[in-house]
Amino acid sequence: MATEEQPGKEHLMDPIPQALSPDYRQANKLHGKVALVTGGDSGIGRHALKHMKEGSSIINSTSVVAYCGSDILLDYCSTKGAIVSFTRGLSLQLVEKGIRVNAVAAGPVWTPLQVSTKPEELIKKIGSETPMGRAAQPHEIAPSYVFLASHESSYFTGQVLHPNGGMIVNA
Repeated sequence: MATEEQPGKEHLMDPIPQALSPDYRQANKLHGKVALVTGGDSGIGRHALKHMKEGSSIINSTSVVAYCGSDILLDYCSTKGAIVSFTRGLSLQLVEKGIRVNAVAAGPVWTPLQVSTKPEELIKKIGSETPMGRAAQPHEIAPSYVFLASHESSYFTGQVLHPNGGMIVNA
């Protein structure tokens, strides 16, 4: 931006104070995670499209937290929300090619990652916030993917299935 004292000259703000700010560092960390997750999905999608034919299906994985949020999982919620938007946008781009794009937004699921990364007192609570009062087993989520990959879902595109133990979400 130009100033009255030096018209036509650009003035750049020194980035050092920003880089030292915890808020700035946190924003950059979040940006990196969003870019990693959404960039991975979009990159895989671009390369896979070369080999996909009419009637093919892309199924992305997101999470219930894309819809309900979390005060302690801001970066995770943001990336999962980005995947929902990516799914919807890509579905509109590919519908004329006969390629369907959908997603599964699972609720809490028992996985080895859950057990290996959380303290025991939190592990006992996983899924307790769902109306069913428990986390899903992976085999309970798998039918959503099978359905979206099958011909039975031929009228589904840009949609998100929610196997989440009864949590009500607004799509």
